[in-house]
Amino acid sequence: MSFQDDLLLWNHAALKVVDVRRAVIQPGDSLRAHQLTAGSFLCTVQGKARVLLDEAQYQAGPYHVCHAGKGTVLAIDYVQEALEYYLLQYKATLALPCREELLRLQQKRDPFQLAHSFTPRYPLPLFGTVRQMHEKWQKASMLDRLHAKALLHQFVYEWLQQRQEQAEEPTAQSLVDKAIRLIEEQFSEKMTLHALASQVGCQERQLQRLFKAALAVGPMEYLLRVRLEKAKDLLLKLNVPLMDIAEAVGFTDSYYFSRLFKKYVGISPSQFRKMAGQPELCRQNPSGLSPSFIGGKSVPLYSINNENGSHSQSKTAPASAALAAHRSKRAKQADPEGGVAKTTSKYIRHLRGELELDRLPEKIAVLDYQYIDQMYALGHLPAGSVFATTSPSGLPEYLGEKMSAIKRLGTKDHPDMTAIAELSPELIVCTDTHARLYDELVAIAPTVMLGRNDDWRTTLPVLGKMLGKEQEAQNVIDAYNQKIVHLKDAIAAKLGGKTVSLIRPRDNMIRLHTTAHRTARILYRDLGIAPPPMAMDSKRTSSYIQLDAMTELNADHLFVLQDDTNAALTSAYQESALWRNLSVVKANHVRTFDTTMWIGFYGPVAINRVVDEIADALLS
Repeated sequence: MSFQDDLLLWNHAALKVVDVRRAVIQPGDSLRAHQLTAGSFLCTVQGKARVLLDEAQYQAGPYHVCHAGKGTVLAIDYVQEALEYYLLQYKATLALPCREELLRLQQKRDPFQLAHSFTPRYPLPLFGTVRQMHEKWQKASMLDRLHAKALLHQFVYEWLQQRQEQAEEPTAQSLVDKAIRLIEEQFSEKMTLHALASQVGCQERQLQRLFKAALAVGPMEYLLRVRLEKAKDLLLKLNVPLMDIAEAVGFTDSYYFSRLFKKYVGISPSQFRKMAGQPELCRQNPSGLSPSFIGGKSVPLYSINNENGSHSQSKTAPASAALAAHRSKRAKQADPEGGVAKTTSKYIRHLRGELELDRLPEKIAVLDYQYIDQMYALGHLPAGSVFATTSPSGLPEYLGEKMSAIKRLGTKDHPDMTAIAELSPELIVCTDTHARLYDELVAIAPTVMLGRNDDWRTTLPVLGKMLGKEQEAQNVIDAYNQKIVHLKDAIAAKLGGKTVSLIRPRDNMIRLHTTAHRTARILYRDLGIAPPPMAMDSKRTSSYIQLDAMTELNADHLFVLQDDTNAALTSAYQESALWRNLSVVKANHVRTFDTTMWIGFYGPVAINRVVDEIADALLS
């Protein structure tokens, strides 16, 4: 007998409230065993105790619900914390006449007699109803009693619903199946991993893991392949421009669509269309992409609607309508003079391979604010960027009012995927810290992944190549190198081998930036300043030390990084006796600098300012 049978009987039962009472049992006291005179719900509001229903024992805590039938022996003991509870008693009878089938079901398993105990995931609807029932029952008027009866039905419904939901926790396969269904229904719309996971009812990482286990690829990769399969279908059925095909299957950029199609299918969309009349060539399918998902999994990409198992032709009509809508929209947005952007072909090497650009991108989204500075140095600002949490504006204020035109895309650690998708960038630049989001980013636009801790002189030429400004990038690097050559000699003459340490109070400790840190390298590699022994590390970019370790650090000069997030901690350290007794403090060789300028906005504009601040601190 199933839970559905129980629901059937509850649905046909006439319910009557017998009593609603509230009680509190203090620690050390108990409720003596007694037989229940009616079906009962025991709803504990707070406290901790053992509940016995005949031979069954339950550990009851806050917001726990027990059910027992008439004649069940109820007892409560081992009260560890004062137990507040409501006892809701009711009578349920099957209204006569009723079908014999219902009577047989009740004889086999009477749901009104079953002992059951659980902690609801959403207690407020249940306990709010119980409290209201108690209030109405105590008033004792006929109208209030009728209201209490109505509330009983509401309570039983909520109780059964939550029991069913918790008993039917979705399996891994059901989550994957639901996600697949959503992808195949909504493939032409903007879709992010976050939005998909929300619709499915699980976490992003969980969905990613389940997809990898079931299909060997992530959900965004699956979405990409579904779109390409749909594109193949449209290419075979409709003689329309490639841009229309791309837009109909969810791509905002036809050149990116063509590149992906060629990558996965092995030939370009145009070639695929030409080969449509040569089945033996189409069957070669170099990528192995097929109407069934790749990897040996039998997951159809299309639903079968007609009797002979072929794809329903009705799918072409909505596609045609969508194509017409896309053409109309694009016509309104077209250049009235019919201008065509100048195209070029560039290959950008990055951490995830090589990206071919057929044209220079204008609308770029960056997921690390260091690239704002670097692109600014090349005369180009990104259309959108994540923002820093360590500065009031979140963007490099030293670059002026132009920053206001940049759309905010969340933070470096938590990019706003919806905002990125809404921006519709032509290119996305992310770092290796966003590896978990790469599949989702690629589904939005071509994506280049760079190393977050790479030297800016390594990433600037890459950005220069993307923007067609390779020479400008080299000019910026040459100017910086010439600047530090002269400064390096002056600092060496002034310091005479004395050490400089770079620290940042953080998380109730002190973060010591080592020789491997990208900003610290300006001090130790570019300017040739000696690091203290504790700061020498070729692998870790930083280490955490306690305040009392500052004596052992024993730097001759101390550079302290401060921002809104650590100002209070920095001040507390500086006011301590231990800090004031440091030799570097007594020598007045401590300088404080802005964290975001020194570490966050890591590009030629910021770094040149940092170098100027170093020179001012050490040479003045």
